[in-house]
Amino acid sequence: MHFLRNAVAVPRLIAFACMLLASACGQVPPAAEDPYKPKVGQEGKDVIWVPSPPAVVERMLDLAQVTREDFVIDLGSGDGRNIIAAGRHGARSLGVEFNPDLVALSNRAAVREGVADKVSFVQGDMCEADISRGTVLALFLLPDNLRRLLPKFLELRPGSRIVMNYFGIDG
Repeated sequence: MHFLRNAVAVPRLIAFACMLLASACGQVPPAAEDPYKPKVGQEGKDVIWVPSPPAVVERMLDLAQVTREDFVIDLGSGDGRNIIAAGRHGARSLGVEFNPDLVALSNRAAVREGVADKVSFVQGDMCEADISRGTVLALFLLPDNLRRLLPKFLELRPGSRIVMNYFGIDG
């Protein structure tokens, strides 16, 4: 029993000593990559967060025929997956998300995915967002949100496309 306690304690002691040494030399270990972890179903201001599966995101962007010439917007962008995928397609993109923790998470993911030069995320209310630059809207919103946003959708430039996961716009 005494041997087992020492077998566990020694690696911890070595790890602690390495951290002290690194700290003394000015080398502090990096912080956790993504300290914030969203939970599927968590409540937000206007929606609950349920991410689109990656295959659905790709299908949406394919349906919209996203190119480098497009400006893609996602209202309620969550963890940023629609916008990051659009960036991988070469499009400039903007995600609007109310939850500042999700905005920070999205920005870190954009850097990690190598698209931070093409995409941006802002903290804001989807109903107040300026979508006039959008040529493609990639959305996963509830019907009530879509109804409230309909007047903005109708003001988009001719040729703009809206692709949605699951829910559509009545009428």
